[in-house]
Amino acid sequence: MAQLVRDFEREHPGVHVRVQQIPWSAAHEKLLTAHVGGALPDMAAMGNTWVPEMVTLGALAPLDSLVRQSSDMDSTGHFPGIWATNAISWRARAMRGCRRRGPSGARRCARSRA
Repeated sequence: MAQLVRDFEREHPGVHVRVQQIPWSAAHEKLLTAHVGGALPDMAAMGNTWVPEMVTLGALAPLDSLVRQSSDMDSTGHFPGIWATNAISWRARAMRGCRRRGPSGARRCARSRA
């Protein structure tokens, strides 16, 4: 994870990433509490079964306009099942951090515990 953060920050000067690893057993409750307190992180990995709940609560923003603007984010660059589980009402809501193939042809994944 540390190398992914260093690479990302090098590619995006002025952006600082703070990774907070949370045990999976506590992540759902922590995200709900953060939502109620208005302190959600900018990005979080979450269980696919949590996505509908978070959308209902208004905790996830639609990503459609950002997906359309990005050269890296489209359904062809992701496993279809993962893409589908992160779309609600045909709108992209949350993306998991695993792309099918990066520019080098290697599988690229960014994972955290929450």
